[in-house]
Amino acid sequence: MLTRISVAAFVLMMCVSSAAAEEQLGVAVYPGAKYDDTRTMRLRQNPSMHGAAYRTSDDIAKVTAFYRAQGLLFLKVGSPSKGSARFKKAEGNVDVVVQQPWTDAQTGATMTDTLILIIQEEAR
Repeated sequence: MLTRISVAAFVLMMCVSSAAAEEQLGVAVYPGAKYDDTRTMRLRQNPSMHGAAYRTSDDIAKVTAFYRAQGLLFLKVGSPSKGSARFKKAEGNVDVVVQQPWTDAQTGATMTDTLILIIQEEAR
């Protein structure tokens, strides 16, 4: 019984996390991307940042194409072959950063999945 409740709570948290990023920041979460609690908590350690982190096994080119189709301004940080892209939503000062591969700041390990950060920085 406790296991079922735990699983249900986890699934609900995942749905709420995706919905919260979409509702609060107005940027769609890449379909099938999983909410990354650890990276999100690290992101939110900066008090002027709001946002969330997601991960997907899909290739960066596919993720980049999705965000281009959303009508976000494409800011070239790198190219899909170089492993990073950045997008900006004009209203709301929201950025989407996509990386593959990426380095886990905690362990120093190189991760091969695609990391998606949806970030809003407060105006100073």
